[in-house]
Parts: sequence; C-alpha cells; structure tokens
Amino acid sequence: MLRVVCIAVWTLSLFFSLSNAQNIKLKKINLTPGIRMLMPSDFTPIPDEVLVKKYFTTKKPTAMYSDPTGEIDLGVNITNNFWQEQDIPMLKDLYKGSLRASYTRVQFLTEDVRIINKRQFVVLEFIGIVEDDKEGVMGRKNALSRYNYMMYTVVQNRIVVVNFNCPTKHQATWQPIVPKIMQSVKISNLKENEPKKPTEGK
Repeated sequence: MLRVVCIAVWTLSLFFSLSNAQNIKLKKINLTPGIRMLMPSDFTPIPDEVLVKKYFTTKKPTAMYSDPTGEIDLGVNITNNFWQEQDIPMLKDLYKGSLRASYTRVQFLTEDVRIINKRQFVVLEFIGIVEDDKEGVMGRKNALSRYNYMMYTVVQNRIVVVNFNCPTKHQATWQPIVPKIMQSVKISNLKENEPKKPTEGK
C-alpha cells in the first residue's frame, strides 16, 4: 500500500514539475556583445555586489542572470585562458577534474562533446554537493546540493563557459527545458566584448 502511495505522489510531483516547465516563458537576449541565447523572461541581471558574495570571486562573470527568488542562475563567462579550438575535447576531462575538486561529491548525468549551432561544445550536466563541516541537529553534516548544466567552447582562443544552476529541489522543473535554453546559444565575435579604442581627435 505504501509503495502505491509513493508512486502516486511521485507521479503527481512529476506532473506538476512538467507543467511548471511548460509555463516557463523564454525570450532571446544578448547576454553580452557577440553572445545571444534564450533566457526565461523573468530573469534579470545579478547586481555586482551580489555576484561577489554569491560566487566568491574577485573577477565577476561576464554576464549572470537570476530568477526573482535569486535561487536559479544562468549566465556566461569569457575567460582569458588561451586554448586551441581543436583541443576542445580535452576540456571535458580538465573541467571534470576541476569540478571534482570544487565539490564534496559530484554526480555526472551528462558528459559529452557536441556540435551546437556549428560550434563544438563540451557539455557537462551534474549534481554538485558541498558538505558543511558543521553537524546538524541529527548529527549529520549539512549539505548544499545544486543541479548544474554547463557548456564550454573556444572562440578566438578564449574559453567561453555557459552555466545554468539551481538547487536540486527545482531540478525536476528545470531539467526538461534547460537543454533547449543552453543549446540556443549563438556566438559570433568575442572582439565585440573588447573595449573600443578612443577615436583620434576626440
């Protein structure tokens, strides 16, 4: 009987999650000059002061957006790391190792190299778990678990990272639609991101 109830609850939860996913409205935006993709219509840019606290970095990501709750993030980062386009497949193992070092535990759901809009991308979908050293009231360590969908490519010898992440409690809602969002990314010319030189005589 208990098993039947659990299956019914799981089915109902899945139904509502899929319904919520279908209600997510998307729009095309320019994340940053030269990079365009679909974005949930209620996402807005994350203020710089919030970015610093949220991502613990002195170099802020190129462009990061969040939902109204501030729990779900989507954005892009253009690194200054020099890389060759023909070596993109090597990025998969490089970043997998980096992610394993960044989290207490990592469960990879997708690890692939794909052609998306005529560009080669590394695609890593995973659950990242960070455990707190402090124990909770039940004697267990507190853990922060997030669902991530990340894509890496190389444009003009610079690594471009597109990243979606949310708490795993929202995974069932977002997982069906995230591939559509992420794989809508189109990258033209990163030189458009470089500061323009002042015109002579002005």
